[in-house]
Amino acid sequence: MQKQSNQRKLATTISDIPEGFTIGTGPDGQQYLVPQYMVPALDHAFALYQSKADLGVSNAPGGSQQAQNRPFTGILAEGKIMFPPDPQLSDHERLTLHAEVLALQEKLGISYKDASHRLYMAEVEKLKVADETYKAFKNLDSRIETSLKTLQAQFGDPKANAEADAEVIPDADAE
Repeated sequence: MQKQSNQRKLATTISDIPEGFTIGTGPDGQQYLVPQYMVPALDHAFALYQSKADLGVSNAPGGSQQAQNRPFTGILAEGKIMFPPDPQLSDHERLTLHAEVLALQEKLGISYKDASHRLYMAEVEKLKVADETYKAFKNLDSRIETSLKTLQAQFGDPKANAEADAEVIPDADAE
């Protein structure tokens, strides 16, 4: 097998190659315009690809095996969030999410996977904000309750204090 490094190949067939670029041959035999700084990494990646192909190694399936066997449960806002959702999404909800992903994909010109990931991350951020808001209001509620208990202990019942004040203050006209 004759190995030629992409670094040593000179562009003899294409005369108008931009400065800093070279022609590289990929594993499929096609020629590509490659920046000089990427040639060593590209050579390494192609060598790994070729050795993997020679050994007959295939890529592992995507996703976690654990995620396929049981749902992930996350704790957020003092409650549980199930992934996948329980109960399952309705067809209408699925189609609505699909339409949102397609619209985002068309608007930004990105892949379906990237668009769904962006949509997912936006929903996660909304949940984080909702969780922080919930925690802030829960903290505020406990502080207000503590302040009211302190005031009630210090001054007693406001109705009883008003009646006691009325009895203590003599009427000025009565004298």
